[in-house]
Amino acid sequence: MKIESYGASDIGLVRLNNEDVWAQLPKEQLYILADGMGGHNAGEVAANETVLLICRLIKENYDPRRKTDEWSAILLQAIQKANSHILTLAAKDRTMEGMGTTLCLVLFVGKSLVHAHVGDSRIYRVRKGRLTQLTRDHSLRDDLIATGELDESLALSFPYKNVITRAIGTHKLVNPDIANAPIESGDVYFLCSDGLTDALSDAQIHDIIDASDNLHSAVETLIIEAKKSGGNDNITILMLKVS
Repeated sequence: MKIESYGASDIGLVRLNNEDVWAQLPKEQLYILADGMGGHNAGEVAANETVLLICRLIKENYDPRRKTDEWSAILLQAIQKANSHILTLAAKDRTMEGMGTTLCLVLFVGKSLVHAHVGDSRIYRVRKGRLTQLTRDHSLRDDLIATGELDESLALSFPYKNVITRAIGTHKLVNPDIANAPIESGDVYFLCSDGLTDALSDAQIHDIIDASDNLHSAVETLIIEAKKSGGNDNITILMLKVS
């Protein structure tokens, strides 16, 4: 499978710095995005260190003969190592105390996709005109919806929707969601920080992608429209097309 990609990150209209980080390893077909949190630029450090570490570990373990189950195990170990690394950095520098980051990534393995995430950065798929969210936010809002304690119709007005329940670097143990799915030619996938999904609905996102001629146009238009809707957070999108 050939993977076409385009990514962009925008500081938005309110934040003083950009704590989103994204990267890609075309040879290994790894695509990754992190959204940091914490004061004194610590969120940016957490996101950057996490992305760098996981990319390095994927490069070190790369073997095109590996199957999806093997890669799932490697990704779990990589995310756990990133978690320990962020905790160690924070313990050494008081200005970094409490820092953490969300994470989402996709790895193409043959005719399958392995994806992993922690926090509320999301992975979507567009297949045959239909937009599907492949991840479930690790947030207080989504946890309450899952247990039936919050009605989904009230989710948009829920006051604590940005409280995340899992992140890298905030607890000794991290529990990522890791799954795999078959891919099809023509699939479009995208990773994004919550600066996009807090500003635009899934329907708005779908319509923009559907009306765009290419990945570059889709990503840039999504960022423009997210900023028009407030731009209260950093906005990062990494979009991929399979052929």
